[in-house]
Amino acid sequence: MAGAVAVAVHRQRMMERKEARKQMMEDQLRMNRYMVKYDKTNEGTLNKVELRALLKDLNDGTDATEDEVEWILNAADKSHTGDLSFGEMKIAICTFKTYQRNKPFIDSIMAKYDEHKTGKLEFGDLKKMLADISSGVEPSDHAVGDVLERFGTKARLRLVPKKADSAQETAQNPDEMDGVPPIQTVHAISYWYTHPKGVDDHEEDAMAKAASNSNNEKVQAAGKPGSVCGGCTVS
Repeated sequence: MAGAVAVAVHRQRMMERKEARKQMMEDQLRMNRYMVKYDKTNEGTLNKVELRALLKDLNDGTDATEDEVEWILNAADKSHTGDLSFGEMKIAICTFKTYQRNKPFIDSIMAKYDEHKTGKLEFGDLKKMLADISSGVEPSDHAVGDVLERFGTKARLRLVPKKADSAQETAQNPDEMDGVPPIQTVHAISYWYTHPKGVDDHEEDAMAKAASNSNNEKVQAAGKPGSVCGGCTVS
């Protein structure tokens, strides 16, 4: 009896390994096709223009916004070259697919808190959202500023190597209001729940308690904090 069980377990594991190898090979073939199709310069990498074309196809023919392209490029460009290698392209695809799954939740957040319809959550908008997901406990300006510093639109200029066009962009828009773009809202909320807030002492206990309420379940359902791929299957 024990021998029969062992044989059955062994067969099951062999089948699982075979299926995993098959899935890996299929993913590899898809990635090869993506690179051949979108690498118009035949350099073995995808530049920003080529990435935008890839994201458009993944988005059912709808152009990705400039913020979306920029954030996907920066998230995947681990080598900081400005282009995506074969492996970095897979990161970009998984990141974008995770974003697409979270889009309904993100759209509801933007509709509720983007008061001036700027397409991003500015300081006041962000403060209201963080207060609401903390059961009405208002965060300190320092805590809100920390989230904005990490996930705002101007964070892109701090995360990538300095380039002439970025420096020029900063110089041309010195008074532009910073804000969290739609593609970063889930990451900002996840960070809020999983990192120290730097709030005033009398607020800290209340926020810690609020972080465990039902609002947390909504964020967890939208996407796993810190997840790059979110368990996506490249297709």
